[in-house]
Amino acid sequence: MAINKEKKKEIVKELRDNIAEQEVVFFINFKGIKGNDSAKLRGELFENQAKVVVAKKTLAKIAFSEEKIDFDPLSLEKEAGFVFGFEDVAKTAKVLCKFDKEGAISILGGFCEGKVLTAEEARVIAELPTREELLAKMLGSISAPVSGFMRVLQGNTRGLVTVLSKIKA
Repeated sequence: MAINKEKKKEIVKELRDNIAEQEVVFFINFKGIKGNDSAKLRGELFENQAKVVVAKKTLAKIAFSEEKIDFDPLSLEKEAGFVFGFEDVAKTAKVLCKFDKEGAISILGGFCEGKVLTAEEARVIAELPTREELLAKMLGSISAPVSGFMRVLQGNTRGLVTVLSKIKA
C-alpha cells in the first residue's frame, strides 16, 4: 500500500521530534518478531522512557539530515526499526540486549552523543550501570568515611562501657 505525501510528512515530523528529544537511538532488525514479543518489547521500552518507531529508511534519512545528523539509515543492511531512548541510555540498551539474546530482534547499531555506534558498542553500553546504580554507588562512597568515623567514635565509647562494667563486677 502506497503512503501519500501528507502521511510521509507526518512520519518525517514524528521522526524529527523523536530525534530532537532523544538521548540515544538504537537501530534494530525486527524482522520475524512475534506479536507477543513485539508487545513485550514496546511495553518494557515504554517503562524505561523509550519507544520503537518503524519507518522507511528513506524517510528516516530525510529526518536525520533535517536534524543535521550525519547518518545515513540506508547504510543499514536489513529492515530497521528505530528505538529512541529519552532518559537513561543504559536502561534502553539493557532492554534491547535482553530481547537480542532471546533472538526476538537483533541490534544493528546506534547513534549517541553525535557518534554512530556499531552493534558491539551498543551491546557494551548495556553492560554499563544505570543512572540509579551510579547514584547509589556515589552515595555509598560519600557516606562511607562518615559512617567509618562514627564507628570509630562508638568503638571508644563501647570500650569504656566494657571496662567500667568489668570494674563494677
